Amino acid sequence: MRGRGAWAALTVVSIALSVGAQPARPTSKAAPPPPAKEAPAVPAAEPPNAGPGDEPPAAATSPGADAPPSSDLGEAPRPVESAEGKLSPLTPRPDELPLAPKPPPSSELERLLTDIAALRGRVAALTTTLFKSRLRVIVETRGDSARLDGLSVTLDDGVVFAAPPRFDAADERVVYEHAVAPGEHVLGLDAELYDVRGQRYRSWQNARFVVSVPESRLLEAHFVIRDDSEMAVDFPDGEDGEYDVRIELRARVAE
Repeated sequence: MRGRGAWAALTVVSIALSVGAQPARPTSKAAPPPPAKEAPAVPAAEPPNAGPGDEPPAAATSPGADAPPSSDLGEAPRPVESAEGKLSPLTPRPDELPLAPKPPPSSELERLLTDIAALRGRVAALTTTLFKSRLRVIVETRGDSARLDGLSVTLDDGVVFAAPPRFDAADERVVYEHAVAPGEHVLGLDAELYDVRGQRYRSWQNARFVVSVPESRLLEAHFVIRDDSEMAVDFPDGEDGEYDVRIELRARVAE
């Protein structure tokens, strides 16, 4: 019995010594390891025989990466190729504009002019039948050195008389007489005059007057063109001249 007790005591002592010989574990948490250093970037390999001024190759892109976004207007117009180069997209193509109509043949044109003349004659005859009122227009020029180089008479903005070449109205000339509707009308005169002493000195006169044609009566409208200008003589001699041109109209009931 004494031997078993001594063995048990020796075992307990050995265990106690073993426990005391082990180092104590720390109670605090261990610090995290330091972050690893990043490796330096390795430059991309340059193509062989690349000089200092050469540009690097463009990066590859996927198809459609640079395409413009789609819109409701459709694709952008493309320049048109021609022999001279690229034209603007706004320049029409040769086959885009319609062709000009061909002029009518001379025979057809003559027929149209004949029809127009016939229609004018019918209108004049109908006017004479419908209206008993009449208008007579007289033209007269006064001036020793004044000459007409153009003359036209208008009635309600329509030309009723155009003077032929070398028309002379030093004496009274009846240039128009026809039946018209009674009432107010606009009577006009356009004249171009020159001086026989210097044909480069010219004047143009445009005049409009309102006349009243009575019912079933004849109205006589008398134009007088007065030209007392001395510009052709005074200006070349003394560098001082004056135009003196007037248009007068006298209207009276003749019948």
